[in-house]
Amino acid sequence: MRPPRPPRAAAHARALLLATGAALAALAGACGGGQTQGEAFDPAWKDDGGAGIAAFQQRFAGRPIPVGADVAVGVVAGPGPHRLVGVPLDGGPAWTFAHPLDARPAVAGSVVVGLGEGELFALDARTGRLLWQRNAGGRLRGAGDDGETTVVSLVSTTGTTSVVLAIGHDGMVQRQIEDDAAIGVPAVVGRHAFLPWQGQYVTVFDLQTGGEVARAALRHEVSRAFLLGGAVFFGGGGAATRLDETIGLGSAGRASTATLPARELPGAPVWMTPGTEVLAATASAGDKARLYARPRASGRPGFHANRFVATYYRAAVGIHARTGALAWAHAGEADFLGGAAYTGGFALCDARGGITFLDAQGGAVIGRASLGRPVQACVVQADGLTAAKVAGGAAARAGGTAGAAGGAAGRADGAAVGGEPQGGKAAATAP
Repeated sequence: MRPPRPPRAAAHARALLLATGAALAALAGACGGGQTQGEAFDPAWKDDGGAGIAAFQQRFAGRPIPVGADVAVGVVAGPGPHRLVGVPLDGGPAWTFAHPLDARPAVAGSVVVGLGEGELFALDARTGRLLWQRNAGGRLRGAGDDGETTVVSLVSTTGTTSVVLAIGHDGMVQRQIEDDAAIGVPAVVGRHAFLPWQGQYVTVFDLQTGGEVARAALRHEVSRAFLLGGAVFFGGGGAATRLDETIGLGSAGRASTATLPARELPGAPVWMTPGTEVLAATASAGDKARLYARPRASGRPGFHANRFVATYYRAAVGIHARTGALAWAHAGEADFLGGAAYTGGFALCDARGGITFLDAQGGAVIGRASLGRPVQACVVQADGLTAAKVAGGAAARAGGTAGAAGGAAGRADGAAVGGEPQGGKAAATAP
């Protein structure tokens, strides 16, 4: 855990909140304190013992959490601009989308978000259809999405400022936040954005009023907020804490936290990379040595199927999530670059563009899918995926539906998005 930063001057401690119209011109008021003491991202905030976040959780409880798309998205190198290739994991046609990339795209909720050559864009994750694009500087850290609003976390080109944009699926910016705190990968549900920062805090930010509603303080590394299985999680390193009735105990280390057992493994794989890092468009050696796990969305903290997977280049091993004992091993056809855990299994994406579905308990191959070409990086999201859906997708692909015409054509046809014409650097084609 990093030590608290020294107090900043008031001009820098205050988030710059822009209530954005067509030209992002109107400056909103400073962050409200809400149920917290002090301003948003203020390290001098006085810990309220979890009272504020516990009260927020009581109000938030019962709100439906949208299920994200089950999809694998790969990055293909030129010539020309990068090409994104995607395929739904539960069956459906593959798609491609061409656009320069300065960093690895993010898959969140129902969208794929990318940034390249000063242009930020979002695609429908299942179809590759362009939702919006707009000018933006900096580099992409990550994104969150609830099916209506996408919250994007950027770091400035100087590396000194964090920028968070809340953008509707119509392409209109709803809120912009700028601060010198290192803000990681966000999540969003309705009007509330969950913004992790400084490695230990999560600010609940009201996108409508422009203020901090509550703050969670956790005793494990936290740089990512994410939605999974109908729950909100705050995670980092080898642990994830669920937003539930125990969240007020987070500062005492007694919230609902699922933690992977410590074990020495080849390549020293990690579960979650720091959310403040910008991931390159080309996979690194670290991407080939990773852990994949799915924390439980309800009940006792832990992991689905009591398993997690460790990859090391072409090898994947299933490990007992409580004891750390080896459960099974699998040899792939190419280096694994990305993956995700789903209910009952694991989906692993390799450098050839293949996706292998492995049974969580025994490691048997229960299905395959393909991006259709080799990739240099791969991102997988498996939120609502189940073994039954994997079997259904395999049957659909065997029936020839994966190559259905019209799945990707005309995605940059010049239609207006948020009052701005599509086109420019982006181009979509059939795979």
